Amino acid sequence: MADYTLYGLVVRSDRPLGGLDAAPDGAAVDVQITLGEGAPPNAHSEDLVPYHSGGAHAESEADVRRDTAGNFWFRYSDDTCFVLDPAGTSIRAWWAEHSSLEDTATYLLGPVLGFALRRRGVLALHASAIILGGRAVAFLGRSGSGKSTTAAAFAAEGVPVLSDDVVAVRTIGGLASAYPSYRLLRLWDASEQMLFGTVGQLPLMTPTWDKRALPLGDAHPFHAAPAPLGDLFIIAPRADDAHAPYVEVMRPRVAFMELVANTYANYLLDDAMRAEEMGALDALLRGRRVRRLVPHADPSRLEALVRCVRDAVDESDGR
Repeated sequence: MADYTLYGLVVRSDRPLGGLDAAPDGAAVDVQITLGEGAPPNAHSEDLVPYHSGGAHAESEADVRRDTAGNFWFRYSDDTCFVLDPAGTSIRAWWAEHSSLEDTATYLLGPVLGFALRRRGVLALHASAIILGGRAVAFLGRSGSGKSTTAAAFAAEGVPVLSDDVVAVRTIGGLASAYPSYRLLRLWDASEQMLFGTVGQLPLMTPTWDKRALPLGDAHPFHAAPAPLGDLFIIAPRADDAHAPYVEVMRPRVAFMELVANTYANYLLDDAMRAEEMGALDALLRGRRVRRLVPHADPSRLEALVRCVRDAVDESDGR
């Protein structure tokens, strides 16, 4: 057994998981993870009620069903299967012979634990976050929008990365804080070339996945503690506009709708969870400026995008 900390949770796994920070000794365990226990169950039996049909959302290709006890059954196209209890305190996983623990971990650390956060009442943004001026600056957007690439561009300049893909936010005493994830960024080959001028030099996430892993540590720093949530940037489609990259302030109503569209696993929320999310987002927006970030289509303008974001954050801080 090993205990790890990520997203503000202490998770206990019966197998080692790479890239995660060890939890403090004696910390209370929030989520128990069991990996590859026995034969994979049949998640398509008649006593399971369809909850979400996979394939329509970029975040997840899972077919999701519920059993009579309220457990959530996630089955992916490669036959990887997870069972999550209703309270988000227990996760069991199985995978086929052609898959691996590393493949399973990519689902576990993303959509599965992301949904566990939502079941536990934690607001989770579909975002990557860095640390500027002591605050967590988050880049939100759908898959492929450039969240991880933007975070990696800052990391290449020595700016610590807080989280990739999922940014867990908790509000305590009126202060919203963002929590760290794990010590890597997931990048496509095109992002590697854009950032470093190489292709295929970064290791694959797993031998069967196309994404690359940029380890976070010395050369590309990682921030391993929660940080107050600062500015939010919604990444727009890349543009050939001569003025790009640039940022523009969003009207509160538009910003609210963009945040609703960019919360994590929002397609799996029931009515009660959706109502809770609306209240949390409304509170999050009070006194916080949300901007649209428009990148340029030319990869050589990535450094300009970093300067653009820095200037916007400095403006918010009054510097």
